[in-house]
This record gives sequence, structure tokens and C-alpha cells, in this order.
Amino acid sequence: MLSKRRDTTFLKDLDRSKRKLETLQRVMVDLREKIYDAKDILADCQVQSRGKEEEEQVSKGCLKCFAPSDLPFQYRTGKQLREINEKIAETKENIRSYLGLSMLAQPNTADSYNDRWSCPDVYDHTQVVGLEEDTKKIKQWLLEANEELLAIGIIGMGVVGKTTTAKEVYNDAEIEQHFERKMWVSVTQTFKEEQIMRSMLKYLGDAGMGDDRGEPLRKINLYLQGKRYLLVMDDVWSSDFKWWDRIYDGLPKGNGSSVIITTRQREVARKMRVTKPRIHQPKFLSEENSWLLFCKVPFAATQGECLHSELLDVGKEIVEKCKGLPIAIKAVGGIMLCKYLAEWRRIADYFRNELNENDNSVMASLQLSYDELPPYLKSCFLCFSLYPEDCWMGEGFVPLRNGRLETEAGEDCFSGLMNRCLIEVVDKTFSGNVYTCKMHDMVRELAIQVAEDEPFLGARHVGLRSESDQTCLQTTLKLRALLSTTKTGEVNKIGSLPHLTYLGLSNTHPLIELPQSLEKLTSIEVLDVSYCQNLRMLPSYITNWRKLSVLDVSHCGSLGYLPKGLGNLSNLQSLLGFRSARPNQIEGCCIEELRRLTRLRKLELRLISGDEIREDEVNTLLHLRQLQFLTINCFDSHGSDLVTVEIFTKSPSCPRQ
Repeated sequence: MLSKRRDTTFLKDLDRSKRKLETLQRVMVDLREKIYDAKDILADCQVQSRGKEEEEQVSKGCLKCFAPSDLPFQYRTGKQLREINEKIAETKENIRSYLGLSMLAQPNTADSYNDRWSCPDVYDHTQVVGLEEDTKKIKQWLLEANEELLAIGIIGMGVVGKTTTAKEVYNDAEIEQHFERKMWVSVTQTFKEEQIMRSMLKYLGDAGMGDDRGEPLRKINLYLQGKRYLLVMDDVWSSDFKWWDRIYDGLPKGNGSSVIITTRQREVARKMRVTKPRIHQPKFLSEENSWLLFCKVPFAATQGECLHSELLDVGKEIVEKCKGLPIAIKAVGGIMLCKYLAEWRRIADYFRNELNENDNSVMASLQLSYDELPPYLKSCFLCFSLYPEDCWMGEGFVPLRNGRLETEAGEDCFSGLMNRCLIEVVDKTFSGNVYTCKMHDMVRELAIQVAEDEPFLGARHVGLRSESDQTCLQTTLKLRALLSTTKTGEVNKIGSLPHLTYLGLSNTHPLIELPQSLEKLTSIEVLDVSYCQNLRMLPSYITNWRKLSVLDVSHCGSLGYLPKGLGNLSNLQSLLGFRSARPNQIEGCCIEELRRLTRLRKLELRLISGDEIREDEVNTLLHLRQLQFLTINCFDSHGSDLVTVEIFTKSPSCPRQ
């Protein structure tokens, strides 16, 4: 265990140096690969152990004894681990002699990092500085709109605050009262027209999608007919606007309805019917506002007031180098948020060195933010290169202490990245739980770049975006995380992946049922099949996935029930989209069975018109002592959202502030 701590601390010390020395970078890649190999061997041991447990359960009552058949595996495993340890030790010694770096064991700081960073809402991301005039002007345009459909463009470089400006207007109380319907669509560079319409329908309370491409547009028109609405199309890049022409033509006109488009390119705004008088370009923050924004991050606990005069000169030097760019200011401020006084000058020196090599203050600040992450949070951050929010939770990156649940530790790590301003909250539930988040495209660029430079993507973490990516499923047995972002049926080609812990199939619309080939994936900890509109059933074999901690079947409109035996999943901590089987569905799971899920923290129930919850089933929920979040979504027979009820509980065993 001590060796592992030394390794991770050593890796952190070398991260900055490796970017400057090509030779060292190659050595670091090899060193990380060896550590991953060691983790693979430990995973093999876990698989072997689970197999032995199953054999023992079959032969209960028999004397447990040493099995000679285990000797070859144990010998081979021990030999491999010794060889890896020898290679790691040799590599570390070579680096020490090459650079003269200290190899002394350093105290394990993971606990202090958790204590200092994981507390929720240290920094309020909703606070905005210097946009009062911007929002006032755009609000006036919206409130005075009398065109058939007013189009407003917010344009500028990628870090100037276009989305923040649009969000300020979108969430304004007066705008909220003025518009009867509001929709926010993040377009991005790799969007699909269907995804845009699905996102619009979600804001209109309809999670369903028809097979015909024209059907969702007709639904959107029906929901908006006769109403004043506001549509925000955020971060538009496309030069082909046929998709927008189709959506625009299908939208109701009149009633003072409006569209806000944020984009980096003036030509994009023009082609989306924005006239020159309705284009707004945010400016960089002034020196005064830059300092105000910075102070809101590291001095959040004192309401943005710096109480230590010795930090003023250092802080203002840092802010000056950010050149009025909000994302750079918040990123550096996020580093300082939980740093001790002696660390400020060190960070300022590193930032100055980064700028000497790269005059881009944004990328310098983001690189610095990454370099300052503890090792386990670096792995969490790199998972965003694949996108799935929960990936790191099922990967073993999150350190577990004092018997805490994986989902709790994962939420702390999420808060750690959020408080460093590397990810941003988009929506929260009524109880304050983060519902959706996003990552700025420049932060994502950094995640992808670092993930490609290190042995993170490929053999162990794969995101399938096209049919051409599917060959990797047959070429590696080391895969830990698999995310499908395509509409193809590649899930049918997943074979034996003994180490796979995360399987993300969200939005895979051709998926009707999970194939039998997945039955052997007994290491799965996170299964996400949300928004699979055509998914009709989950196989009974998932009730044998004893390590499963997160099961998300939310917004699966065709899913009638979950299989009987779900109560066997004793490690389940988050169950989203659960629909209880009706009395005539004898193969389905009822609410009564959930009483056995004693570790459950989050439960989302889905009720359709005609469903009933008996009084004894309500009492079942009282047995869930760890339950902290209960959501009940009610839909009509057509799948339209009727009402959502959120219940936030404080568990006696897991008190929350």
C-alpha cells in the first residue's frame, strides 16, 4: 500500500516536467502503463475470487480447504506483480538520477484534499460579474419584440462569456414571467437534428420520440402553438443550416416569441436570420470586475472578501495575467480556493512559467488547474474525454474511506472538480442535487489532449462514436469503461469483457433489449440505458450483477417494468426510472422488493396513468434507511410529463448539510 502511495505522489511530481521533456514523457507513459497493468492483475484476482465464492455457495457444508488447482493462477499472478514492481522501481530510479528529483515518501494528502475540496457549494457558480449592461440590453430587445420570431445573436471568442450572458437573461425573473415556455439547447460541433428536437421536447415535458423525423417537430409546434416562447441555441458551429431552416419553418410565429443564438462566428448568426442591429458582442472584463470575479472564488467562505492583505499583491498579479477572460480567472481562482497561504506564491510562479511558454492565458490556467489535481481526481477529470458523468465512479478511481458508499465518495469528487471550476452546474433539482452539468469546450479540449497523451484512452476506456470504432471491442480484454454515443446496435457485438465496470448506452435508440452476451459482465458497477426510447425489457441476468451500484433506466418510454429479483442487488445505491410491475406482470419487480436494497440513496419512481402504489408498498420505503433523494415522476398514457415530486430526506446514518 505504501508503494502505491509513493507511486501516485511521484507521478504527480513529474506531471509538469514530462510536458517539457520528450524523453521523460515517454517514460511516464510507460510507468503509467505498468501501474494500469498492476490494476488489471488485481481485477483478475477479484474475478477469480468471485468465481470461488460461487463454487463455495454451491457446495455449502463442505470443508473449505486449499485448492491445488489455484496454484498456477497464484504463481502466475505473483510473478507478474513482482516483474511490474521491479520495472516500476527501475523506472523511478532512472528518473531520479536523470532529474535529481526527490523520491522520499510524502504524506498521503488524499484525505486532506477530500476535506478541503469536497464540501458542496463552496463556490456559488451562479454568481456573475460585469454583465449587467449586457443582460439589460438583451432583455429590452426580448421584452419589446413584435416580429414574427425575433432572432438575437451573441457572438465572440470562446471564452468571453457568451453562454453566461445568455444564461443570465434566460434565468432572469422578468424574462421568466414574460415567456410561457422556455427551451435551452446546447448545439455543439457534433450535434444531430434529432438530438436538438429531443432536447426541446424535454423542456416541453415530453421525453418521447417517434420514428418519423417530422413527428417531434409537429409535437413541438403543438406545444408552442399560441404561446410566447424563448428558445436559446447555445454554441452553434455548423455551416450547413438546412437543419435550422426545417426547425425554423416548423416553429409557430408571432406572440413576441424569440430565439437567442450564441456563436463564435458572425456569419453563423447571419445565416440563422439574425439582423445586424440585434447582434451583441460581450467585452472582456475590466480590471475591477476581474478582481471582483476572482475574489468570489478563493474567498467564497468570506463572501468574496480578502481578509489576508499579504494575498492581495499575489492575487492581483495573477488576475492581471488572465487578461479579463472569465474562464481563466475562475480556473485560477478555483486552484486557490482551498490552498494554504504559503501555496499562493508557488502557484503564481507556476502560472508565470506557463505563460512564458504559452501566451494563451486560458490554456495556461486550465493546464495549471489540471496539474494541481490530486492523482485520483486527474483520472476522474480524464473520464470527461469520453463524456459519461458517472464513469469514474465505477472505475475504482475514487478513494473509499471509513466505509463510505461509492456514490457518496463519487459525489465528493464531483464537488472537487466543480469547486475548481473545471465543470459547471447547469441544472439542480429542488433539493439542490446537481441534475446536469457541462464542461467548457476548451476544458474538454484539455481533457481530450491529456487523455490522448497518456495511456488512458483505447485499451481501457472507449467511446464508440461510429461503426468504425467497433473493432476495439474484439481486440481488448482490458476494457473498463465503454460509452456508446452512436445510434447503431454495436451493443450486440460486446463479447467477454471481464473487467468492464461502466457500460453507458444512453440514447441508443435501436436498442430493444440487452443481448444475452452481456450476461457474463459480472464486474459491472454502472449501467446507464437512459433515454433508450425503444428498450422494452431488461433481462433477468442483471439481478446477478452483485457489484452494480448505479442503474439508470430513466426516460425509457417503452420499458414496462424491471425484472423480478432486483432486490438481490445489495450494493445498489442509485436506481433511476424504476417502474413497478403490475399484478398481472408476474416476471416484474414490485416496490415491495426494494426493501432489501438497504444501501439505496437515490430512488426515482416512474408512474403512468393507471399505476397504483398500495399503502403497504409506501411503507416499504421506510425500510430504506440510507435513502436521501426520492423523486416521483408521473406521466399520462402518452408519455407526457404530468407532475414531478421531489422528496429530500436526511438519513440518520448519512447526515447532509
